[in-house]
Amino acid sequence: MSEEEAFDKYDKMVIAGLHREYFGSLLFSRGGMSQYEFVARAVAELTGAQQGTREYEELVSKLAKSVKKLAEWGVLDVKEYEARLTAWGQSLANSISAEEFEKIRQELAKEAAGRRRR
Repeated sequence: MSEEEAFDKYDKMVIAGLHREYFGSLLFSRGGMSQYEFVARAVAELTGAQQGTREYEELVSKLAKSVKKLAEWGVLDVKEYEARLTAWGQSLANSISAEEFEKIRQELAKEAAGRRRR
């Protein structure tokens, strides 16, 4: 399986979002949510999608699954108060062009806008 097949748009959004917008590392105090959910919410905010909608929560859920997968695969190092791209994660992030990142970001924003705009 190639890297292209192994990582879907949610995975790429997490990888590229952390790399481009958070410089590869995100520090947090998570309160009542898991590390995965906190990172997912930070990445979901990058889409500009309206928070508080069912579609937004579905996006957060899908991104949280990606964060967990990426942590299990060794792309992300998720600790109690930090999520950081590993060397492999940095390498993957560098392979995602700015154009591809923007395309994924817009696609996820449209999905999260969902039925309200149809």
